[in-house]
Amino acid sequence: MPPLNDDQRQRFSDALARLDGDEETLVMLAGMVAEDAPSLLTKLHTDIQSSEFNEAAGSGHALKGLLSTFETGTPVSEIQPLIDAARRSDCKAVSLLFTEIHTSLETLIDEIQGISKAS
Repeated sequence: MPPLNDDQRQRFSDALARLDGDEETLVMLAGMVAEDAPSLLTKLHTDIQSSEFNEAAGSGHALKGLLSTFETGTPVSEIQPLIDAARRSDCKAVSLLFTEIHTSLETLIDEIQGISKAS
């Protein structure tokens, strides 16, 4: 049985293309992301709530890098404006941007966790 189902293949077709169709590698990478992404998202939220904007910029950058293996468009592309606002210490913009993308990021992480359980 192939590691991914048809829905996962379609959803992450760009990621598979970057890996020359290597589903096993995508599943392996999903395991790493599934392990680290939830805590990075929580850390980003905590950094924002604590007004630790330098930390939030770092957490956002790490999360963006981690998730970009699977998605380079929305919602991952929407992390960069949050990082930029954090670097400017723009509390209002950071909070608004996080609120706008939080649910989408959780959904993406859940989808990646689904891949990590494949095979």
